[in-house]
Amino acid sequence: MNVNLDWLESFTDPYIKKPIGKSMFLSGVVLGFIASCQNGRGSQINKAPLFKKMTFGKLQKRDLKRHLSEVPTLLKVYDIPYTIHITELTRLAGDYLLQSTEDMGVDGNFIYSTAFLNAWTYFYQIFPEIKSNTKPSEEKNNELQESA
Repeated sequence: MNVNLDWLESFTDPYIKKPIGKSMFLSGVVLGFIASCQNGRGSQINKAPLFKKMTFGKLQKRDLKRHLSEVPTLLKVYDIPYTIHITELTRLAGDYLLQSTEDMGVDGNFIYSTAFLNAWTYFYQIFPEIKSNTKPSEEKNNELQESA
């Protein structure tokens, strides 16, 4: 499994280049991905239990740590595809979070929210081999999840 984060360098926001910014981004991808899968294909993300627990715009590091600590349980309870990939992203997000001493603030909340709401798009950029190996019927189902 190859994790491609090189494309993050194309973003000019200095916050995302720091460990805290990378952690916010990867956490948003992980939790957004899981939330989009909680209610099944074709459902709206705002109806997902995880979405309802989020305090967008007011998220603190302790909240994020709590949500990330629930990932193993969420992977077990819900039918989440690509569990190995999500587990790896969770590990990376945790590593970056442990390297940072800063608070999230407005910048962190913005990066997190952006990644959360575009989780599938960013997931495919992080793991381009998945997008190229996805069958057309799977791709259509994934697009339904992305639009939710």
